[in-house]
Amino acid sequence: MTIRRAILFLAFGETLFWAGIYYIFPALIVRWETDFGWTKAELTGALTASIVSSALIAPFAGRLIDKGYGPHILAGGGFMGGVFLFSLSFIETLPAFYGIWIVLGICMGCCLYDPCFSFLIRTRGVEAKRAITLVTLIAGLAGTVSFPVSHLISDYAGWRVAATFFALLICVVGVPLMWFGGQYLNRHAVPQDQDGPTTEIPREGQYRFLLGPTFWLLAAGFTLLYMNHVAVINHLLLLLKERQFETSVAILAATFIGPMQVLGRLAMMFAERHVSNLIVTCLCFSFVILGNLALIGTSLSPAFLIAFIILQGSGIGVMSIMKPIITREILGAENFGLKAGAQSVPYMIGSAFAGLIASLIWAVGGYTLVLKVLICAPIVGLVLFLSASFLKAAKRG
Repeated sequence: MTIRRAILFLAFGETLFWAGIYYIFPALIVRWETDFGWTKAELTGALTASIVSSALIAPFAGRLIDKGYGPHILAGGGFMGGVFLFSLSFIETLPAFYGIWIVLGICMGCCLYDPCFSFLIRTRGVEAKRAITLVTLIAGLAGTVSFPVSHLISDYAGWRVAATFFALLICVVGVPLMWFGGQYLNRHAVPQDQDGPTTEIPREGQYRFLLGPTFWLLAAGFTLLYMNHVAVINHLLLLLKERQFETSVAILAATFIGPMQVLGRLAMMFAERHVSNLIVTCLCFSFVILGNLALIGTSLSPAFLIAFIILQGSGIGVMSIMKPIITREILGAENFGLKAGAQSVPYMIGSAFAGLIASLIWAVGGYTLVLKVLICAPIVGLVLFLSASFLKAAKRG
């Protein structure tokens, strides 16, 4: 095995984890609404509970990654995710639905992008950006896999079979890929003098970064951006249905957000030598803002849906790379797993409530009001991110 092949193992493992553990919720939400008669607020409340549990486990997972247990966390979280996704196919009641999604949230906090990127930064050091880019180029197609496959299987055999299918893919294919790829990278981690794994620092100094405003400005900026994206994605099929789009068109739109994420990441690869990480991150915020404007515009013309797919997909796709990279630049690489895990808490909790908040706003004024409120989030987030960047630059000066 080579370093590149090990990173590819992680990339394909992440693709299956995202497709089966995360995107399965928005892909099947319409099925659950139809089969069980649960309200939008009741359904999205389960996602809220799931992401809250994911946020609470994130710092603990980050500390274990700092200690060298990355493969155990990533593969173990994926395996448990597959097991509980399979158990989802047996649910009949709302409490059972919530219980399973709470556990799935814990699994997400151990096996999705944040812990994976912390592991790559720990083992690859300054070379982590290329590794993260490769992972996201492939795993960015997870939504493209999840939406059409789950829709096709659900049409012919029901959503329970679709959940079982993804559970098997995760356990039989995804988990071994993550385990063997992670173990290889652990054994061939970049040496300390090349900015690889960081040394253990005294316990009393591990949480010092929480005392300054830079961390909180950065965390709040990312929180608002991802709150917007989570709310939009999890309500997309329902939103387009309200605006009289055919179900097939809505599913196609959701499916193409993944390829647009990949397209955005490819564009970043070609432009990264000429544009700073700060500028790229600002463009990510700007693309999401413009994407929201385009989604609002779908009430005037269906053509705006294409602009939304391109802008939202590419903006959030590149941000998944830039978030750990810019965090490392601003907060430093030392003890990075803990920093990334702590940063995950506010943005995951914010994302957890985003779908529920959108449901409550919808009850007041429909999806037109939802979008008008949501577009404010990335605008304020951009201001907070720039404040964190300028504060860091001032300290260096």
